[in-house]
Amino acid sequence: MKSRVVLFFIFFGLAFAAMVARLFYIQCLPNTAVEQLKKSQYMTVISLPSQRGKILDRKGEELATSITAQSLYADPSLIPRPRALAKKLAPLLGANFKDIYQLLKSPRRFVWVRSRLDPDVAAEIKDWRDPGLRFVEESRRAYPNKTLLSQVLGFVGTEGDGLEGLEKKYDNELRGEQQSILSKRDARGRPLVVNGQIFELHADGDTIQTTIDKDLQYELERELEGVTESQRADKATGIIMDPATGEILAMASYPTYDPSDGGHGNPEFKRNRAISDLYEPGSTFKVVTVAAALRTGRIQPNTKYFCENGKFKIGKRTIHEAFTSEHFGWMTMAEILEESSNIGITKVAFDVGQKDVLQMIQNFGFGMKAGVDLMGEASGLMVRGPWPEHLFSNISFGQGVGVTALQMTNVFSAIANGGKLMKPFLIKRIVDSDQHVVTEREPEVIRQVLSPKEASILTLMLSGATEGTGKLARVDGYPVAGKTGTAQKVNPEGRGYIPNAHICSFAGFVPANNPQFAIYIAVDNPKKLGYGAEVAAPLFNHLASFALNQRGFMPIVVTPNLMSQNKNEKGETAPPSSHLVSQLAAQSLKFIDDGTIPDFSGLTVRDVGRVLKEYEKRGQSLDNSIELIGSGTVESQWPQAGQKLKTGQKIKLVFHSSG
Repeated sequence: MKSRVVLFFIFFGLAFAAMVARLFYIQCLPNTAVEQLKKSQYMTVISLPSQRGKILDRKGEELATSITAQSLYADPSLIPRPRALAKKLAPLLGANFKDIYQLLKSPRRFVWVRSRLDPDVAAEIKDWRDPGLRFVEESRRAYPNKTLLSQVLGFVGTEGDGLEGLEKKYDNELRGEQQSILSKRDARGRPLVVNGQIFELHADGDTIQTTIDKDLQYELERELEGVTESQRADKATGIIMDPATGEILAMASYPTYDPSDGGHGNPEFKRNRAISDLYEPGSTFKVVTVAAALRTGRIQPNTKYFCENGKFKIGKRTIHEAFTSEHFGWMTMAEILEESSNIGITKVAFDVGQKDVLQMIQNFGFGMKAGVDLMGEASGLMVRGPWPEHLFSNISFGQGVGVTALQMTNVFSAIANGGKLMKPFLIKRIVDSDQHVVTEREPEVIRQVLSPKEASILTLMLSGATEGTGKLARVDGYPVAGKTGTAQKVNPEGRGYIPNAHICSFAGFVPANNPQFAIYIAVDNPKKLGYGAEVAAPLFNHLASFALNQRGFMPIVVTPNLMSQNKNEKGETAPPSSHLVSQLAAQSLKFIDDGTIPDFSGLTVRDVGRVLKEYEKRGQSLDNSIELIGSGTVESQWPQAGQKLKTGQKIKLVFHSSG
C-alpha cells in the first residue's frame, strides 16, 4: 500500500513538473507556431483601401487626388438604444432608417455604418460621444478643379472603385494595395475594436501624369460653355492636340458635371463625347478628298473645274452649294477648297475615283478606332463601297459618314506634321509610390498618309481657306490653316435629318508654317447662327491666340513696306543683279498685262522687295497685299503663280531657312 502511494505521488509529481515545464516553454520561450495560433484565435484583420494615386496634368498640377476622410463603424453591444440612435443617424447620413437600425442591433461586435463621411457630418457625430460609434481614417477622392476635365477623369464610387473615365480604366494602378487594421476579437470570433488604430500600411496607388495642359483645358471649357449658352446650342465639343506627337493637350464637352458628385446628375453629361459620339462632319471632310487628289498626282491645286453655277444633277438627284445664293463657275481645286464648293469637290472626287478616295479615308483612320488610351472610343461609321454616284458625292463633302471629334483632330494633325498619322494619347507616364517610372509613353506613328510635299501643299491650300469661309478663324500675327464645316444633324429617332439643325465645326492648326496646336471645335445645333464659319471659327481664333500667347510664340506674319528691308548698312537701297532684274521685270510686265500672280519661289525677302519695286515703276502697288511667313527663301506661296489676284486678297509667302 505504501509503495502504491509513493508511485502515485511520483506520477503526479512528474506530470506537474512536465506541465510547469510546458507552461514555461509556452510563456517564456519564443514559439512562432504558438504565436500564429494565438493571433488566429484572438486577433482579426479588417481590410481598408490604401490611398488612391493622384492624376496630374503635364506640368504636375493635381487633377484628381485623395484626402483624409472619416469612416464610421459601430459596436452594437455598446448601444443600449439602437432605435433611438438610428433615428438620429439616418437623416444625417441620408440613409434609410430601417437599414441603419438593422446594423445597430446586429449581434456582431463590429459593423460598418458609412465610409468616407463628409467632414461636417463626421464632426457632428463625434460630438455625440456615443460609446458604440467609432471612426477610422480612410482616403476620399477629391477633384480640386471641380468640373475641369470631368468626362476624361471620370469618378470614384462610394466603395473607392473607379466607375468612369481614367478612374475606371486605370483603377488597378490607382488603387494600390490594401491597408489593414489589426483588431482583437472575442471567444466567438467577433471584433473587439475600441480605437480602430491602423497598424499595417501597404503601398499607395500609382500616380498618373497626363498630357493635359490645365490652362488650355480651362480655356477650352470656358469657350465651349460660352458658345453653348450664347448660341442656345444642345452641346459643344473640342480637342487641342500637339500635331507632332499626338499628345492630347485639352479635351472637353459641354454640358459637363462635377466628378465629386459623380453618382448623381445626368448620365449624358458624363460621357466623353469627344471620342464616343458620331456625327456627319460636313465640309471639314473635304480635306480628305483633296488629299486623295494630291496623292494620286493626277490633279494639281490649279486644276480647274466648272462648278455648274450652283446646281449639279447626278441621276435623279441635284447637288447644291451650302448657300443657295452661291453660283460658282470655273474654279481651281484650291479655290474649291477655299470657297467650300460642294459641286466642285464632287467633281474632284469623280476625277480621283472611288478606289483612291476610299483608300485615303481608310489611311486617315476613319471607320476604325484611333487607339487612344481612354474608355469608350467609337470607331466611326463608313458605308461599304462601291457607292452609287450620289452617295459618293455626299461622302466627298462629308455627308453619309459618321466620325468622332478625335478622328477629325487627328486628320488635321497629320496634315500639320508632314503627313504622319499619329496615335493620339493622354497618359504620359505612370509612377509608383516609390517614384519609380512604371510606364512612359513615346509618340507613335500609325502610318505615313501623305508625303511631306503633299502635306505642305495641302497646308498652303488650307491657309488660303482662311481667306474664304474661315476668315473669322484668322489669328493676328500668325498664319492659320483650317477648314469650316456645317453638316445637317442626323435624326437619331429615324431616317433623314432634323429640320434646321446643324453641326457647326472648324478644324485647323497654327502656326501654319510651324504647327504647334491642332484644334477642333464642333457645336451641336446652335439656334442663333447656323454655319461653322460664324459659330466655330471664332472659337478657334480665341483658343489659338490663347495657346500661342501662353507658350510665348512671337508673331511671325508681317506686312511691312518691304522696300524698307532692302537697305544696306549705309541705309542705301541695295542694287539688284542684272539677271534678277530681267527675270522679275518680265514677271512684273506679265502681271500688268493679264493680272496673274508671279512666281516668288526661291526669292529672299530682299528679292521680293525688288519685285514690288518693279511694280511701282509701272504704276502697280502690291506692298499691302503681301504677307511674309518665316525667314530664308520662299518655299511656297498662296495663291499660286499664274492665278489672278482677287480684290482685297493677300499673297502669302512662306519662307524656309536652310540653316
